[in-house]
Amino acid sequence: MAIKVVFAGVGHHLPENVVTSEQVEARVYETSRFQIPRGLVAKATGITERRYRADDEQSSDLAKKAAEMALERAGMEPKDVDLLIFASCTQDLTEPATANILQEKLGAKRSHVFDIKNACNSFLSGLDVAESNILAGKAMTALIAVGETLSLGIDWNINSSDDLRTRISALTLGDAGAAAVVRAEANGNGRGILASAFKTFGEQWRLATVLGGGSMYRFSHEHSFFSGKSQGLRDQALTHIPELVRETLAKVGWKPEDVDVACCHQVTLDLVEEIAKLCETPVERCVVSIRDCGNTAAASIPLGLSRAWSEGRLKPGSKVLLVGGAAGFSVGVVPLVW
Repeated sequence: MAIKVVFAGVGHHLPENVVTSEQVEARVYETSRFQIPRGLVAKATGITERRYRADDEQSSDLAKKAAEMALERAGMEPKDVDLLIFASCTQDLTEPATANILQEKLGAKRSHVFDIKNACNSFLSGLDVAESNILAGKAMTALIAVGETLSLGIDWNINSSDDLRTRISALTLGDAGAAAVVRAEANGNGRGILASAFKTFGEQWRLATVLGGGSMYRFSHEHSFFSGKSQGLRDQALTHIPELVRETLAKVGWKPEDVDVACCHQVTLDLVEEIAKLCETPVERCVVSIRDCGNTAAASIPLGLSRAWSEGRLKPGSKVLLVGGAAGFSVGVVPLVW
């Protein structure tokens, strides 16, 4: 009997602290006295606001609240989880894995736990590993949880136009938690994850970095912040994402217009719209969170799924496409039937 991996529930959590793009520009001025042209951040990115964590909120806290929603929607409890994966850009500690902290906070005592880290594609990589474990018979139910405290990686010391070019991408960042529960289902009744696809172009790793914390720049404060070459990242996204989407759709026999709901990683609003156009998928099928949440990194895809659930857009039989592009540079595409 064939086993399919199906989504049982999704959830998200946004911190209470709302920060507008005007407040972001004002904070840069307060910190460094550099005046960003008024309204530039919103105009360049499409982001009007984003959320920042409270001082006592950790990555695991955001993941926990999202995980609780996902489990509730799935009609399950923490004790039902066989495999718990924390899949995020940010983390509570260097050691141990944040998944251990999340396990304690969530009360998922019988879960096998570990972290997966692959920049903004961490959730998709976690989903891929969860699917493999379920298909191998090592787990029946998996929880993939994300907790992004990205606001801690913003360097507010912008003192010139050159600084702004490499640091404006950090000004798009927002904090969020998101999670998904997947489980084994016999035959799936047409539901489940289909043919996932991933590609990586490792020579492009320098385009977006947080250099501190590893063996290169162990405890260097100046290397503790996010820095990105926006145009280079954009070029990689426009080159590789539509290509892999087309290949994956052809593999599963879907046409672009067949996609009912698309959840993609989001950096700027215009890039979401341009990639949708290149993929020939109607942009209104995309769940857009960039306007009011900013770039939430690995949380953006499950956040989109959770909002689609809340809005009633995910119906039995809906064709869903998950699309990620991440620093590294990596691309992931996951088609599934809801």
